[in-house]
Amino acid sequence: MPQKYSKIIFPTRPQSDTCAATFLLKKFGEKQFPGISEAQTEIWQIIPEGETEGSLEKKGIVLIDLGGGRFDHHGKLQKTTATALVADFLGVQDDPALAKILEFTERDDFYGKGTISSDPLDRVFGLAGLITSLNRFYTDNPALIMEITRAIFSAHYEDEKKRTHELPAELKEKEQAGLVQNFIAKQRDKKLKVILIESDNLSMPGYLRSRNGGAFDVVVQILSSGHVNILTRPTKRVDLRQLARQIRIEEVAYGGKNLNLSEFDLKKTARIKQAPEWYFDPATNSIQNGGANPKEISATKIPKTEFPRILKIGLESYAIN
Repeated sequence: MPQKYSKIIFPTRPQSDTCAATFLLKKFGEKQFPGISEAQTEIWQIIPEGETEGSLEKKGIVLIDLGGGRFDHHGKLQKTTATALVADFLGVQDDPALAKILEFTERDDFYGKGTISSDPLDRVFGLAGLITSLNRFYTDNPALIMEITRAIFSAHYEDEKKRTHELPAELKEKEQAGLVQNFIAKQRDKKLKVILIESDNLSMPGYLRSRNGGAFDVVVQILSSGHVNILTRPTKRVDLRQLARQIRIEEVAYGGKNLNLSEFDLKKTARIKQAPEWYFDPATNSIQNGGANPKEISATKIPKTEFPRILKIGLESYAIN
């Protein structure tokens, strides 16, 4: 084994498979290939005469899809990809945060369907289309293309790691600490899954609305600052008008003021001056007390213990207009 691996070699211009395989090597391969995270990438159409995968590895060179070696998926008995071969070798093939990358490279390599959509914009701006554009523009700089795609795969992986590892772990921890409540609210002919959670993780609401996170229809996130944001799952088309009304009534009451507004005014979208803490946003179908970055918006005066009651009243009341 060389003291340090310095090069990753592939046979043609960057493709989805070789880009993803290189990302995996650089992300997870330091133990098996010291220095690989900083290795340069180059294109060789053939390996030098007299050299083999083994002899090149002694010189700190790793081959991908070249030379018939362990990371060359051509001619394998079982149809596979270079990305899958690298993942298997590094022992990360079962990491759920990598599942979509492995599926994408397989679909693109096996069937040429990196982007399934027939929409021209989707095809141009899908990853496979963007790699094609990069190859056309940076003809003499495949290393730059590899770095650009590595950044894309890395961002995707970190996002997936949150979704598949960190967020489930945080949710379990919050449940054990008694910082999570959930219940069913009946809104006319709909049953709404509602969850309240005390968390500052801005990715948590999206996770809780996803299938893996429980597919909750209404997510109430209580921040440590005291701000509270209420978000919904778009496909359920939750009616928030009565909830906006109820929250504004409670906000003013806990502030020690009188509220003299019509039903119509109480259910207005955007913000009303009598209860500026709350913004009813029809575009996202949410009611937000400052959103993800509250800044100048004051935290609600409503005690967090009151929100289950307020939610039940607001979600189950019938909105006439």
